[in-house]
Amino acid sequence: MSRTSSLSEGIYPGNLLPDIKNLVNESGTKINLSDLRGQKVLVNFWAAYDAYSHKDNVLLSHLIESKQYPVRMVSVSFDKSESVYERTLVMDKIDTRYQFLAKGDASSELYNRYQLERGFKNYLIDENGVIVAMNLTPNDLGRLLNEN
Repeated sequence: MSRTSSLSEGIYPGNLLPDIKNLVNESGTKINLSDLRGQKVLVNFWAAYDAYSHKDNVLLSHLIESKQYPVRMVSVSFDKSESVYERTLVMDKIDTRYQFLAKGDASSELYNRYQLERGFKNYLIDENGVIVAMNLTPNDLGRLLNEN
């Protein structure tokens, strides 16, 4: 039995992060989070209207890019307005390939599953989809990735 088969899905460190399916970016490319297995992934939930999560989305994205950390960042925005979301990405100068807008039913399902009513979160998951850490600041992420 593999190590991950004995783990349960959940939203806390040590759990397998539940798959996020059918994410579609601005250019129409669709992915599932599970498509990224085999690499470290930082999943970041945010919204332009939430200053703290918006700031972290920008800082984490720019940190990963500038330091060339071996981690893929997948950002899921909960902005209600697609035009606000799109303008925000342009202003923030963020690579849009892994930026996604949660819409409709997917938005409420993700919001509830990840308990985001308590605040937006981020998750660092390992190559097997297991949560290593959550709610990382840019400094936390840098420290964790420099240890490995």
